[in-house]
Amino acid sequence: MKLTQLLLLTGLTLALTGCPSGGEQPSTDSSHSSSAPTEAPASAASEAPAKTETTSLKGNAEAGKKVFLAKTCTACHAIASLPEAKGAVGPKLDGLSKVAATRVAGQDAETYIKTSIEKPESFLSPGYQNLMTPGLRQQMNDQEYADLVSYLLTL
Repeated sequence: MKLTQLLLLTGLTLALTGCPSGGEQPSTDSSHSSSAPTEAPASAASEAPAKTETTSLKGNAEAGKKVFLAKTCTACHAIASLPEAKGAVGPKLDGLSKVAATRVAGQDAETYIKTSIEKPESFLSPGYQNLMTPGLRQQMNDQEYADLVSYLLTL
């Protein structure tokens, strides 16, 4: 019984701190574009769909790259063209704009990317858990957010 409680407590602690569980490495295969999106938990399914921030601000991809670095997205995500981006707990972002445009029927790449930032539990890449920084969108002003989305659309 004590071992079960210890394992439960350890798992909960890891989930709350944003660390991958069990030493298991997530898939690093970036070819998951053909896979169907992972179903959201039943509790998430009963919530209203994610509302993406609509803004008239024009994003700047080069500034968005700086936001990506400043918000430490590199700790979890890998991008071949960005040496600082070596993370492995989140999906690789190479080819993101192509993948994002096909993940959810009726959503374009921009909407998918915004939803992934604002409500990451909505669509999980196969082989990955929801370890996104909670409230990431709220940590950016509107221009930083527009810039980040613009950068991600270049990948």
